[in-house]
Amino acid sequence: MDWSKAKTILIVAFLVTNILLVAVLLSSQRQVETTTKEGFIEDVTKLLNNKNIFIDTEMPKEIPSLNILTVEYEMLDSYEANRKYFNGKGKIESKDKGTTGIIYNDEYILITNKKILSYENKKQENKYKNLNNELAKTIAIKFLEERNYDTSDMLLSYIKNEGDTYYLEFSKIYKDKYLEKANTTMEIDSRGVRKLDRIWLKVLNEGETPIYISTAPKAILSLLGKEEVYGKTIKDISLCYYFGPMEQKYVKEPNDPRKGNTFPAWRVLFDDGYKIIIDNY
Repeated sequence: MDWSKAKTILIVAFLVTNILLVAVLLSSQRQVETTTKEGFIEDVTKLLNNKNIFIDTEMPKEIPSLNILTVEYEMLDSYEANRKYFNGKGKIESKDKGTTGIIYNDEYILITNKKILSYENKKQENKYKNLNNELAKTIAIKFLEERNYDTSDMLLSYIKNEGDTYYLEFSKIYKDKYLEKANTTMEIDSRGVRKLDRIWLKVLNEGETPIYISTAPKAILSLLGKEEVYGKTIKDISLCYYFGPMEQKYVKEPNDPRKGNTFPAWRVLFDDGYKIIIDNY
């Protein structure tokens, strides 16, 4: 056997294989990147405008990916909630299956499935004058910290006032990304915090392998089929971690999940506070 000739053939075959591999990778990369080019974004914008959906934010152009997170819900105990909110002086009463109420004078708490806490204040005493966005945020943070909530992983993601009432939403943040759906929404007026609704997630572990999804311009094309957003304006498009147990078939109890895995998704926020999570792959 002519080893010199055989060696030459192997080298040529190796070079050809590598050239083909590079060509495939470059072709794949070009195919992905076309959805982030200005021409494609302009076409997407026109299609959305035809449905009276407008974009008032910068369009992300990244090739999106995030690692999987293992998360669990913040589980609520009625006695602990009573202590946090009412110094243990509230009256605890069972409601329907899966719900517990706590009453203390003109304040009321409802806990649903040990995961969702709803608070309402019916006091008529006016405590604040000349409310504005900054004061409303200060009142909200103080209320949460007085009840020993950790606010270090919370971000005020939405605020709007209607008349004398301010509507705020605080979102869970993990490594500068939103973790959906974990949020604390509040209504504040001259009496202080009038209402609060909270469902929260805790991160248990982060995986090592990134999961890729569609680019933002391609993903938001799915809004064309959602009549509920016609006439709205997009104010923010952000890559987020998304825990959607109803869609995750491996969850043993999808109707009452306790923990599971997140996947990357696009979080689209509209001018009226309406929010859609798009997890197209």
